[in-house]
Formats: sequence, structure tokens, C-alpha cells
Amino acid sequence: MSFSSQIKQEITENRIRRQGDALALLSAFTLGIGSLSYSAELRKWGVHFVSESEAAILFAAKLAYQHFGVEFSITRVEHERLSAVYHELLIYGDALEDFLLKIGFMSLDRSGIPCYEMVIPTDNVKTDTQKKAFLRGLFLACGTATEPKKAYHAEFVMRNMKLIEFAGDIIAEFDIKYRVGKRKNNEILYIKEGESLENLLALLGASSAMMEVADLRIVKQASNEANRGVNCINANLERSTRSALKQIDDIRTIADAVGFERLPDPLRAVAEVRLNNSDMTLNEMAEELQLGRSAVNYRLKKLSEMAYEIRSGRY
Repeated sequence: MSFSSQIKQEITENRIRRQGDALALLSAFTLGIGSLSYSAELRKWGVHFVSESEAAILFAAKLAYQHFGVEFSITRVEHERLSAVYHELLIYGDALEDFLLKIGFMSLDRSGIPCYEMVIPTDNVKTDTQKKAFLRGLFLACGTATEPKKAYHAEFVMRNMKLIEFAGDIIAEFDIKYRVGKRKNNEILYIKEGESLENLLALLGASSAMMEVADLRIVKQASNEANRGVNCINANLERSTRSALKQIDDIRTIADAVGFERLPDPLRAVAEVRLNNSDMTLNEMAEELQLGRSAVNYRLKKLSEMAYEIRSGRY
């Protein structure tokens, strides 16, 4: 089961008790992928849905039947060329017109003539539970999510900008960051950030999927912190090594030019320890010489200055 299928399966396992919540979910589902269609087999007009998710189709059919008394037909279609299976739902019956009016798929003009122009039923999506139900219906219809091991990404592919804007306003109310884009003829609302994806999944009622993302984020964060720590240590070691090699080169320059015997005892002692211990840190050299770290550092700087004078011909 793909990650998207897992999310949709979890959404359908949430019980919808209130008719208002069922209406909000079915509004989003119908506005997302519904289309008016005539079934020659049934000799009926109805609202037609096509989805790869059998769970989404069955859930929508059950809600429409339980809360609005419509009839429905479900068909399984195998697409040989694409090696894919689709599930088709047709909602029809005497209660269809009332259903379409309530969900915003149809309106009536002043003469009472039906107009099949989709209108978002904003008055039916007011409470937090209705807003969550609307987003759940929208994800069941046109939502997908990438496997979190690959990327933090979820998106809704919609047919018009009004639906994008309405969904975006709801998502923003729950403090979830999102972006809007376009792909071919479709509008896309997408989420790219791990924490926002977690919050969206919690909002959709997909708790197992949310915990999967949360666990992965914790592992990635710990791994990133460990890598940063290792990189920092390696960088410090590299700097220390370069510094030690430079100090040894300076000391050898001094030895070749003037000899150790001409160095003052404090400088000669530090020089000998550095020549014999290229991997020692300043702290370790200080401990070896029973000096303070700053004293060792000061004497190494004096040796460096002396080597510079020699190389410049001024010593």
C-alpha cells in the first residue's frame, strides 16, 4: 500500500456521525472529482466519480446513502495498457437533486431551473469539524503524498482556483504552511515542510501516517545533529593539523638558519615538544610542559614570527 493509500484508508476509518460533517466531506469529494454523467446501463443521470482508491469510493458512497438517501453503483475497471485498477461510483436516484443542491454541485436560477455550476457551499463549512471533514473529502478526492523517506510532500490537485483558495484558507486557519502552483491545466496546493505535513496528517485523522512522519523526522534530526557534530570535530582536527604542520615548518626553518642552541630555553622547550609530537593539541602540550595553554600559544607565535623574519631576510 502506498503512503497516499495508507492516508486515505485511515481517513475512511474515522466515523462521521453528524450530517453536517458528512455534507462538508461529500462537498469536497464531489467538487474535487465529481462530474455529471449518464449511465446507459442504468438509464439514469447521476454524479460520476473515478478514483484509484477503493476505500475512498466506498466511503463516499456509504455517506451519501446513509445521510442523503441517494442510490449508487460501484464498478471496478482494469486498465490493461496502464496496468492500473480504477473504481467508478455513480450516485443517482430521486434524492439526487436535493443532494446536488446541498453539496454545491448544482444551483437554481430565479425561475427554479437547475444550473450545473459548482459553487463552494461556504455556509455548510463553518465549524472546525466541518472544516476538517472538508479537507478529508478533498484529500480522498484529489490528494496524494510522497513516501516520507523520499521527501516531505503532500499535494491537492484541483480543477479551479476558487477551490484552491477556499482549501488554503482552511489550512491556514490551522497554522499549516502551504504553497500554490500550477501543473498543466490543474491548480495545485502543496505542502513541503515536515512539521506542516505532520499537522496536515493529524488534521486529516491519519494518525498512523502522522506518527510515521514524526518518527522519521526525529531520526533525521538526530542524524543531522550527529553529522554536524562529526563535521565540526573533523574541521577542528583539520585546522589543528594544518597549524601544527605550519609550526613544525617554522621550527625547522629556525633550526636550519640559527640552530636550537641560540633559542632561549622557553622557546627551545616548546619547539622540541612540537617537533616530536605533531598530533598534540595546545592543551596537551601545555600539560606536557606544565605551562598554561596561553603561554604555549604565545611561545609558538614567537617562533612563527622568528621564522617569518628569517624567510624575509631580516633576521
